[in-house]
Amino acid sequence: MTKPFELIKMGTYGEGQMLNIPDEVRDELRLAPGDRVEFLRLAPHEYLIYSAEHPLSLQGMIGKPKRKVTIKDMYRAIRARGGHD
Repeated sequence: MTKPFELIKMGTYGEGQMLNIPDEVRDELRLAPGDRVEFLRLAPHEYLIYSAEHPLSLQGMIGKPKRKVTIKDMYRAIRARGGHD
């Protein structure tokens, strides 16, 4: 498996609006013929491609909180910033 942010290999955009995805990328995304892929726009000219058949998992992207936060704590923080409850 590759490291995050490692350039694997370039795909090519061919005739007939077909995008050739390198084997290593197809294997890691578990793509099969007929599978759909989705593109998530991150910034101008920057996209994330992922398999629509195997949706993204957000698990682990945000670490666990250092302490438990109660609903009362949340309301207190909202009021402190000028929000209404």
